[in-house]
Amino acid sequence: MSYFLGMFGYGPNPSAALLRDGRIIAFAEEDRFNRIKTAPSHLPISAIDYCLDEAGINLAAVHAVGFGWECDKYAAEMPTFFDELRKDYPSDEDEYGKIYEELLLKIYHPERIINNLRHALIARGHDLDPEKLHFLPHHLCHAASTYLCSGMSEASILTIDGSGEDSTTLMWHGKNQDINELERYQLPHSLGAYYATFTEFLGFQPYHDEGKLMGLAPYGTYSAEMQEKLEKILSFDDEIERFRVNPYMRYLGRNTYSARFTDAFVEIFGMPRTKGSALEDYHRDLAFNVQWRLEEVAKRLVRNLIAQTGSRNLCLAGGVAMNCKMNGALAKLPEVNHIFIQPAAADNGIGLGAALLLAREHDAFTHERMVHAYWGPSYSDDEVEETLKEAKTKYHRADDVPKEVAQYINDGLIIGWFQGRMEIGARALGNRSILANPVIKDMRERLNAEVKHREVWRPFCPSVTYEDYLRYFHGTAESDFMIQAFEVRDEYKALLPAVVHVDGTARPQTVRQESNPRFHALLRNFEKLSGHPVLVNTSFNIMGEPIVRTPRDALRCFGGTGLDVLVMNDFIVNKTEH
Repeated sequence: MSYFLGMFGYGPNPSAALLRDGRIIAFAEEDRFNRIKTAPSHLPISAIDYCLDEAGINLAAVHAVGFGWECDKYAAEMPTFFDELRKDYPSDEDEYGKIYEELLLKIYHPERIINNLRHALIARGHDLDPEKLHFLPHHLCHAASTYLCSGMSEASILTIDGSGEDSTTLMWHGKNQDINELERYQLPHSLGAYYATFTEFLGFQPYHDEGKLMGLAPYGTYSAEMQEKLEKILSFDDEIERFRVNPYMRYLGRNTYSARFTDAFVEIFGMPRTKGSALEDYHRDLAFNVQWRLEEVAKRLVRNLIAQTGSRNLCLAGGVAMNCKMNGALAKLPEVNHIFIQPAAADNGIGLGAALLLAREHDAFTHERMVHAYWGPSYSDDEVEETLKEAKTKYHRADDVPKEVAQYINDGLIIGWFQGRMEIGARALGNRSILANPVIKDMRERLNAEVKHREVWRPFCPSVTYEDYLRYFHGTAESDFMIQAFEVRDEYKALLPAVVHVDGTARPQTVRQESNPRFHALLRNFEKLSGHPVLVNTSFNIMGEPIVRTPRDALRCFGGTGLDVLVMNDFIVNKTEH
């Protein structure tokens, strides 16, 4: 047997993935273990430990280990790159930028990575041989994480994020097992940074709350005047078919209000919104136009890419590929026949990409489509029942879980649903989920206020049986990972108010019986009661916390929120009966 371990850390969403004979056997994010949302500035030590434990091996049995950042090349070449960048964009006020550059060089210095990994793993009983550790290009790992899991023999690949080493956006051509670079964007031209800048300007946390900007956007309207302003920070040159991001609007100049936008930016867009202050029409309109501009640039990139490759299959990865609204717009392009985005499209997928690249290099790779995301820990009935007994809570064991829980949901109760192996990625996909009735008009408001403790305007997503997907949505028949937004058919918009956003779209998960038979059965039982094989499905957590991993995590979240029923394996706790 051959084992290949991939990882990434020290940025948001550190993760680890383990392949055996070219197939995924374990894949998890660090924040599910240390309970720190996105676990920034951490290495995925607990995730690595879990992967090895799941395989029943020690680190010594692993043939090669990949880290998704080219640290050795980064340390050698980035000082020169930063010097050239300063020559291209001179500024009298870039001292903060220099300090940040020095910090990044230290964070990703290869000796620091090697030593910190070895010390942390030794404490877990694993000895890392430095000769087995390979530093791999960040964006190549992104590209591998999507294309090599797509099952496609050929594809156009687009990777977009804030930055990886010196690069921000890359176009690739995937054919068979080869991934060839076609075009590259380097700092400061970053779509991820553009979006993060406005995320912070609107009073949200950058590189964390971009989903809030995306969710706010449909409440605004298009503005030609606002687009003229946005042209000053993000422009597209039609002659050379390339976009540009103006660094003088982001970090080159006086930064009175933020490290991510300059005073010149504030002169154009006004004072930034402070966290918790009221959202005004200006903020909604700005969000709409920021999102619209991102989508337009992405469309041009995809058209250009497909014109170069000739392949109408599209694979996406990188943090910006978590933008469901953009993904839905790209899926609808006439140039695109098929689209694939794996569920951990952000840096949480880098570890998977690193492992896949190593397996390919050693001729131990299986080019198969990822059809589900259930690669995390599971817990036995004995472990679940032990937790319930320890908590001294009343529970019962159900004879038919899907049938009983469907009745609870139809009656308007909100369910914590804990089953099988934990999902990878930011979206709950039916194993660590909060479920509710989408037909009830005020369910979205109830979930936001009583359970998730987040902004009342934020939308929720539907899960729907794979066979019935096109009955409800204008889209493709493949939306397994809740990572694309599609328009809901007119006849169902009013019938499913809890999952339809203000613009008439939703981010669906199609549930296949073969991938998740229990969740599929729950949808079918709910259909018998409501007429719709559709449920509200949101992640089993509250705002600011990671998705639950263990039965104990689930019980704590259940006890501290307005959840009515907790379902773990076959065991059910019902607050309404106490």
